[in-house]
Amino acid sequence: MEDLDRSLELSAKVEDEEFKEYGGKMLDSIDSFIIGRRTYELFVGHWPNATGRDAEVLNRLPKYVVSTTLEKVEWNNAHLVNGDVAKAIGELKKQDGQDIPVFGSSALAASLLELGLIDECRVLVTPYLLGKGHQAFKRFETARALSLTKCERWSLGTVYLTYAVRPVWQ
Repeated sequence: MEDLDRSLELSAKVEDEEFKEYGGKMLDSIDSFIIGRRTYELFVGHWPNATGRDAEVLNRLPKYVVSTTLEKVEWNNAHLVNGDVAKAIGELKKQDGQDIPVFGSSALAASLLELGLIDECRVLVTPYLLGKGHQAFKRFETARALSLTKCERWSLGTVYLTYAVRPVWQ
C-alpha cells in the first residue's frame, strides 16, 4: 500500500484520465467519509488550503476521524470518533444517504472489515512493486469472501477492482 516512508508517491504518479474520471464520479457518489488519524493528518495538511473541485468537495463534506489518540480535529465539518467505533460507524451506516468510503487508513479499514461494517472494497492496483513497506490488510485476521463486481484496466496500467464483501466464512 505504501513504501517504508509511508509515501504514496509512486502510485500517485499514475493519474490518467480514467483515474480523474473515477475520482470525480466517486466524489459525486458520497456525502461523507471516514479516515483514521494518519490519513487525517495527511489530508488536513493538504486539503484545507488546496483549490479545485476535489478540494471544494472534501472540505465541505462531513468527515469522521477515527482515533484513540487525537483529542480534537480541526478541519471544516470534521467529527472525532473514539470510544465505541463499531457503534458509531454502525449508526452512520443506518442513516439515509450515499456511500461512506474509508480513504486510506488501512488499519481502520481492516478493523471495520473485521466488524462486518464494510460492504464493498475498491482496490486500485498500480503498475509498481514497492518492495518492503506497509501492507493494506496486515491487521486483518478473519477470512472474508469477496465477489468481483467490476474490473477495469486503465491506460497507464492501473487496474480498478470492485468487490462486494460477503459474510464471514464459517
